[in-house]
Amino acid sequence: MQPHDSTSFRLSVVIPTMGRPILRKTLDSLMETDWAADLDIIVVGPIPQGPTLDYLVGMRERHANIRHLPVSFAKGDASEKRNAGYRESKAAIIAFIDDDVYVPPHWPQTVSDCFREPDVGMVSGPSLVPTDITLLARLAGLALSSKAAGYVAHRYIKGNAEARRVKWSRTIGCNMIFSRAAFEKIVKFDPDFYPGEEMIAAHGVTQSGFALVFHPEAYVYHYPKQTFRGFWRQIYRYGATRIRLIRAGLDVEWTPLVPAVWVFSLVALGIGAIFHPWFLWLLWLDIGLYGLVAAWIAAGVVWETKRWSDALLFFIQPFMHLSYGVGIWMECFRPDKDLGDAVGKPTT
Repeated sequence: MQPHDSTSFRLSVVIPTMGRPILRKTLDSLMETDWAADLDIIVVGPIPQGPTLDYLVGMRERHANIRHLPVSFAKGDASEKRNAGYRESKAAIIAFIDDDVYVPPHWPQTVSDCFREPDVGMVSGPSLVPTDITLLARLAGLALSSKAAGYVAHRYIKGNAEARRVKWSRTIGCNMIFSRAAFEKIVKFDPDFYPGEEMIAAHGVTQSGFALVFHPEAYVYHYPKQTFRGFWRQIYRYGATRIRLIRAGLDVEWTPLVPAVWVFSLVALGIGAIFHPWFLWLLWLDIGLYGLVAAWIAAGVVWETKRWSDALLFFIQPFMHLSYGVGIWMECFRPDKDLGDAVGKPTT
């Protein structure tokens, strides 16, 4: 196996991992792209003995442009793994993807084309839902890509094919690509800020004078959470992170705070109903109006997908909004609580 000439690399791809089996699909998809031989692929994180490690060893033996850094960190593991991968990267453009995504063949070319404009410092694209998933995972993906998610939904759908300049909050962490010049201007991925370190990095790019671009064709396929508990924790983290970002000095966006207002209204009216029947009527009115909106959104999704099972989205929406709203309030009253599942687990 001859060493790869580092000057020929067109794109570095850093993949922080916990050794999940889906990593095999991530690497397969990268090696099936149009740029397979021109990618500088760095897998960062220890992988337990077993089929996934055996697969990675085999891939490294066949492809000189795949490297493995078996490192982990006691603090800020996900951030530090990305930073370690960056330090080992060789290309002028560095992509960071999660170990549970896979990319289409045109992805490297599409993201790289965006950097033809010299002021572009970072590119992101949609996180689409794969087809080989359970019904619950599909519903979780639909909830995030529906009108129930507000402006966040555009990060989970392809939509208009034209690239557009966006602000930091319109990017997504599992699919972030930086120019080396822009990444060197920021404090990298902050190990003291988890989750949300990707948003801090995106904000830092704009503060350094670079533009962010969201390209609908620069999509990846990202596996949603497979259980109610996993989905609850994911959305809870999103809510808590929103407050942490505000506390860190990033722009205040009011629409993501709406679920917290709804949770407050349910609690306040529920307590009031103990003392006066009018509050009970208002509580039912609150729930009823929410139900009508949820039914309208679910019906719209079914109309688009032509799958009757997607009507179950009606029940996932309140689950999502409650977990997000509770996350916001808990972060207000119990700030900086550890939101990680385990050391080394990146946000997905």
